[in-house]
Parts: sequence; structure tokens; C-alpha cells
Amino acid sequence: MGATIFVTGGTGQTGGNVCEQLIERGDHVRALVRNPDEAQALAALGVELIKGDISDADDVLRAAAGAEAAIHCAALLGGASQDINDFKAVNMTGTTNVLDAGQKLGMRRVVALSTATFIDLTTDKEFEEAPVLANPPDDPYTVTKLAAFLEAHERAAAGEDVVTCHPGAIFGPGVVVERALHRTSFNRVLLAGLRGRISRYLAFPVTWVAGADVARGSIAALDRGVAGERYLLIGRPEDTISTAAGINRACEIAGIDHRVDDLDYRTDPERLTAEFGPTLMAIAEAAAKDARLARSSDNPTTRRLGYDPISFDDGLRAYIPWLRKIGRLT
Repeated sequence: MGATIFVTGGTGQTGGNVCEQLIERGDHVRALVRNPDEAQALAALGVELIKGDISDADDVLRAAAGAEAAIHCAALLGGASQDINDFKAVNMTGTTNVLDAGQKLGMRRVVALSTATFIDLTTDKEFEEAPVLANPPDDPYTVTKLAAFLEAHERAAAGEDVVTCHPGAIFGPGVVVERALHRTSFNRVLLAGLRGRISRYLAFPVTWVAGADVARGSIAALDRGVAGERYLLIGRPEDTISTAAGINRACEIAGIDHRVDDLDYRTDPERLTAEFGPTLMAIAEAAAKDARLARSSDNPTTRRLGYDPISFDDGLRAYIPWLRKIGRLT
């Protein structure tokens, strides 16, 4: 008999894959969702849906009751329009609520999904040991995800069993279609490029990773991780390429002639911030200034979790047929 695992953000790209993989291996999954009617694809997998809001501590505690562990995927992502209070409610308060529930209910572990945008990748240290940037980007997404990350690791240092996972640019099939193709997702960017609706995109290195790999890595962190550690869940080193290059590769595999050009963020910062949003502009600016060290295929996350992501091309070969199957690409 499998364990009962509490999952937040189950309707999202990562959370949906996490739910699916946990169910496939025999676990019972309880997912906190704001609207069960919009999460019937999860219910069809066998996920127990609990209605509630991640920003409400009582909702989270009620939904988590009886769970052995939690994988916290819920997050508000960057976009062109950003209200700091909305980001705080989900990324900061939501994380606090899940960590509180884990502590109060005596869970064996909480895995919290984070980001890599605030980690200094220019040092000689591996990502898993690298420091936080002295001057991290100040966009609402990064600010609130950094605060959540620091809280998680402060709790781990105090004795709570908490680990963090840091995905790259997630793409690929999802369980809840509309959420997997959310307007702030890399799926949506790739789809827009495949449809010929994007002709240029901000140039910065993108660490593409299949959503199924992020889910596998998160579950491995639940099973084999060590309290207080962090794990970088990205694709293969050779697949760190720009968004334009990623779209162009997708078009090649799909047999589509359209191509996209890289765009330097310095060409018109004010207009480009309005077009792409402060989070992507901050990433582009940081990438242009940093001399980032290449990620080796022999790294702590691989060694500690047995993490072995598929190639970008293989991820696209799963993603493109999925788009056609659901009627989003001809």
C-alpha cells in the first residue's frame, strides 16, 4: 500500500506530472485545488481533490491532514503584469502554510519547488552549494520565491525535514491542459512560436527541462533527498539554449518553416519590459552580465538523486504530438 502524499499546485504543469507519477507508483494523492470542476483530469487519475486556497492556512492544514509527506508545487509565475501582494500571497504565505502544516502534522518531509533565478552561478561552486546573489533581481517573482527559499532552509537548519527543488524552463505534456498551457508557461511560448506568432524573443540561456523529469526529480527528492539540501532539476548541459533557438528546434522537429530571432534586451529596455515583463528582463540582464559556468553532467543532483533528464529533442518529440492530439497544433 502506498503512502498518502499531499500535493499543491496539482493543476499546474509540474504538479500535474507529480500527481500522475505518484498515482502510477501506487501512492494516494491529495491535491489542494481552488476549483475542483477545473481539475477533473486529476480526479480521473485517482487524485483526491480538496477544495481550498494555498494562501489560507486552515485550508492547507485541512487538506494536508493524514498525509505522510508533501510536494509543494503551487506558485505564481512571472508575467507582464505583476502585483507584489498577489505574489506574496501564493509564493510566500502559501509556502509558509505548507511548511507549517508539515510541522504540525509531523510529516516526514516537505519538498518545496523553487527557482534558480536568485542563485549566483558565477562562482566555482556547484549550484547545490552556491550562494544567493548579493544583488538578486527585484521583480516580484524572484523576491517572493527567494523569501520562500530562505524560510524553507531556515526551517531545515532548525531541524525540520525540508528540501528544495529548483527547476529550469519546464515544457512538455501536462495533465490539466489549460494550466499546462498557461500564458506564463514555456509551453505557451513554444506553442506561439510553432504557430508563427513570435518572430523574436529575449536572448538569454534557457535551461530547458521536460515537466516529467521535474516531477521525477521532485519525487526522488522526496524519497532519497537529505533534509536541508537543494537540487537543480534542469535538462542536459548541451540543451541550455535561448528561447528563440528552442522554438526553432521545435519548428524543425514539427516540420514547420517558421524561425525566430534572438533579441538583445538592451535594444529598448522600457518597451521590452512592457512586452516581456520584469522577470524575463531581469533574467536577460543578469545573464548578459554574468560569466556562468557550464553545468557538468556529473553533478550533486545526479549523484544524490539518480537524476537523468531526457534530451531537449526527446522532450519536444513528446510535446509536439501531445499538442496535435489535443488540437492545439495542426
